[in-house]
Amino acid sequence: MTERSQKTMSHIEENDGDLDLADLLAQLLARKWLIVSLALLGGLIGLIIGQLGPNEYRATSVVQIEKRSSGVVLPEELIGNLLSGDQARESSFETEIHVIRSRLILGPVVEELGINARVEPVRAPIIGDLLARRSIPILGSLLSDAYQRPGENISLNQLRVSEALIGQPILLRVTGSDRFEITAPNATTVTGQVGTLVTLGDDLQLQVTALNAPEGREYQVFAEPLRNGVARLRKGLSVSERRTTGIVDFGFTSPDPDFSLVAANTVVESYRSQNLQRRSAEIDQSIDFIESKIPETQLELEAASTALSNYRESQENLELSLGTQELLDQVVEIQARLEDLEFQEQQLAQRLTPNHPDYQALLAERTQLESRRDNLRADLQDVPAAEQEFARFQERVISARELERQLIARAEQLRVLRASAVGNIRVLEPAEVARLVGPNRHIPALGGLFGGLAFGMLLVFALNFLRRGIEDAHEVEELGLSVLGSVNKVPKLAGARNGIPAYALVRHEPNNVAVEAFRGLRTGMRFTLAARNAKTLMITSCAPADGKSFVSLNLAMINATLGTRVLLIDGDLRRGKLGRNFGVASKQPGLVQVLVGEADLSAAVHRDPETGLDFIGAGSRPPNPAELLESTAFADLLSVLSEHYDLIIVDAPPILAVTDAAIIGQKTDISLMLVRHLVTTKAQLQSALKGLELAGITPAGVIINQYDVKKSRYGQYGSYHYGAYNYDYASED
Repeated sequence: MTERSQKTMSHIEENDGDLDLADLLAQLLARKWLIVSLALLGGLIGLIIGQLGPNEYRATSVVQIEKRSSGVVLPEELIGNLLSGDQARESSFETEIHVIRSRLILGPVVEELGINARVEPVRAPIIGDLLARRSIPILGSLLSDAYQRPGENISLNQLRVSEALIGQPILLRVTGSDRFEITAPNATTVTGQVGTLVTLGDDLQLQVTALNAPEGREYQVFAEPLRNGVARLRKGLSVSERRTTGIVDFGFTSPDPDFSLVAANTVVESYRSQNLQRRSAEIDQSIDFIESKIPETQLELEAASTALSNYRESQENLELSLGTQELLDQVVEIQARLEDLEFQEQQLAQRLTPNHPDYQALLAERTQLESRRDNLRADLQDVPAAEQEFARFQERVISARELERQLIARAEQLRVLRASAVGNIRVLEPAEVARLVGPNRHIPALGGLFGGLAFGMLLVFALNFLRRGIEDAHEVEELGLSVLGSVNKVPKLAGARNGIPAYALVRHEPNNVAVEAFRGLRTGMRFTLAARNAKTLMITSCAPADGKSFVSLNLAMINATLGTRVLLIDGDLRRGKLGRNFGVASKQPGLVQVLVGEADLSAAVHRDPETGLDFIGAGSRPPNPAELLESTAFADLLSVLSEHYDLIIVDAPPILAVTDAAIIGQKTDISLMLVRHLVTTKAQLQSALKGLELAGITPAGVIINQYDVKKSRYGQYGSYHYGAYNYDYASED
């Protein structure tokens, strides 16, 4: 291995495994137009997708929800100081959201707005919303008349169907001005007119109040169950609180701005109405409970008064002493307070559990009062028996009278409260306009643009990864070989036959960029030949169609244009066709005839008058080409020719196809290996080198043929590109 190859291999090993950002960037720049095209295509697709969806309009109503107890709010005179202030149990906003979105609130809205009667226009697939929103004459003329166009609408005032038709589509087709035809699911049809009630037996009743559509348009009418209407209404409804202020935004979003406006306000009104009804119902429940106790209390008062009067008469108008009267007043006062606590307990039991602190505080107060009452009654045991009995009857009368008074007063207060009851819902800003909120039609375009960009980059990396052909000089140098140069791809020669005029590129297109690559290759090769004092050169390749004959021919011609004595020998005795470029037929004397002694050397040599290049063709096809090349006659011929020429180029067969190249390489001074860009694989090159190594041949260098900058992984941005560039003469001013 040469010193240069060793340095190259060392450099490769040092950088092995490192992520070279410059390398990745070069790959992307080489395919920049592919990436840009895919990005623009993705952006265009995203732009089209962004235009497909319908517009979304949102109407918002601002409401204040006061934070109160979950139960009815009664005056403090009725339930004392319990559940007031910071100790009141507040209903959470999350609970209110569930209430608002429930069927209890949304059901009346569905019935009021007729949401369960749904009318859907027949729209074109995929682009239906776009066609209904924008007028596109080109598309409109190509599509069916049944599809909706901009500005068309229909309104229903009444829709009643039998249970069998609930959820089934009913087709409505416009047949003329304000006229239409209805087709039921069972294919029964009936005609109708705007403003008249259309019936179809007992299955259908429908009235159209407005129809703004030309003849041929079709609509599908559905009568949905209440739950489906609530679900659709719930889907467009949004409820959100502004932090913890109690200010709530009721928003409704739909493609119809008028419907969004009406729906938002109707939902708020339904919630406020239900809230007020719920509070009034709780007050009515309390009133009913109190009024049910008043008759019982009145009967108790009447019985107690009768018992007291009878006892007084039996005791000859007995009166209580001052001390006994004082004890009795205290007992009555405590008993009245206990009656009040009993009422409060009944109210709290509807809202709180027995373990609640407020409930426990009430029980503790009641226990304390009962203890005081029992102690006072125990003190009454010390007075005379007649006074004890009299005090007991009088206590019953006073307690019953006080309880009756309290119940009547409470019932009256609750009636006043019911008459003046207001909910805890206040509408601060009703919905007045529906604003366009979406969709954002730029996001799909941007997403498609960046998606196409990412896809293009990944595609470039994937294509480069899947490539198995030799990419650049870097892969060749990894095998310890040096690259003398690259010959640019000539598109017109793709699949061309050897012998057409354009095949001799140096002769017919001297200004071609590939000819400039041959000039550079000529310069590098002259240094190689001079360093080794060599005159004979073999050019071979790994496989057929790699372009070795093309390179041999043009390399010989480009050297001959300098006036150097150059000889080109077609060493492919099996398929050699270089003679076509010089007008030499295969039956004319050539290398085979010279080696077997059938022709003189002078008869086999042909000169190209334009370039001064001498040429020896392969001649007729021999039965034993390998033996002829391995004979001493071939070696002697090369020795003789070396005395008359400065450079002899032998075009040899592919090394992986036959052994002829290995035989020729042993006879020439140096050998060059040719690889085809992106076609010859690294494994093929390694096999070819091994075949030459077995014959004791080490190639002096490698030529990369048909180098395609456009298909290269790195393009013109790579570090190992040896091809030529266009650099024409500038025009003279």
